[in-house]
Order: sequence, then C-alpha cells, then structure tokens
Amino acid sequence: MIYIGIDPGLSGAIAAVDSHGMLIDAFMTPIIKPTGKGKTAYDVPNMVAVFDRWGSGSSVVALEQVSAMPHDGVVSSFRFGLGVGIWQGIIAARGLTRLDIRPQEWQAELLDGLPRGKQSKASAVLRAKTLWPGIPIKLKKEWGIADAALIAETARRKHWRTQ
Repeated sequence: MIYIGIDPGLSGAIAAVDSHGMLIDAFMTPIIKPTGKGKTAYDVPNMVAVFDRWGSGSSVVALEQVSAMPHDGVVSSFRFGLGVGIWQGIIAARGLTRLDIRPQEWQAELLDGLPRGKQSKASAVLRAKTLWPGIPIKLKKEWGIADAALIAETARRKHWRTQ
C-alpha cells in the first residue's frame, strides 16, 4: 500500500510513503513557468503522470482539505481552488481512494510539541527532516514537500488505526 499526500497549490507538493512509513518520493507540484509576463500555471499532463511513478498498486491519496483565507485575493483564491479541483479530478479519473485531511488534523497528529500558527511551516520541515533525513528540502520554497509528506504519513497512520 502506498500513501500519497498532496499539498495543493502552485507552490504545493506531492509525496508518497509506503506502509512502513518510509518515504518513497517527494517533489514540488508540476508547474509551467511563464515566459515574459505570463503567469505560472499547473502542468496538468505532468500532474497526471505523477501517479505513474508508483505503479498501479493500491494507493490512498490524502488531499489537504483547504479553503480560501480572508486575506487571500480573489485571483489567488481562484487559482488555488483550480489546483484543488485538478487534483480531485485526477484522483477520481485514476479510480484512487481519496482521503481529505484538514491541516489541523495532520498538524495535531505530527506537530505535537512543536510551535504552531505562523511557525507551522518551519515545524513541519523540522518534523519531516526528523522522520526522513533524506527528504529533498533544501530551500524555503520547497517547504510544501514537508507538508505533503506529513499529510501522507497522517493518512498511513489513520488507515492503520482503522484496520
């Protein structure tokens, strides 16, 4: 069984852990960088291809259940929602089991004892590097990888508690 965690959004990421909690893979959401004055866009064909990396075995995909924040602009909220919808469509088209996990849920599960609030991202990186020392996070812009991996790990733990 493979547990896949998705931190949606243009600066999000996707990660996979196996049934023992070992990190299989983790990387940033596939995007198309603009040339000139264009805007960054989701690279949908490569988002679809992400699932080919792990074969056709049993998978549970945990998608972070997020919503727009009051301080977010209309355009950024729309683009963020578009990313969530793309991931939902890909998961459904692949016939994979989807588990929606709220940020508060995975943070309570894996950030216990660490600073939260504005420091949640840094705490997530610290926890992820503790669980998986080789996780590919080198730059601050890659911190979404920690979230995705911790979302995947939360799905794994949740699944095993219900078995």
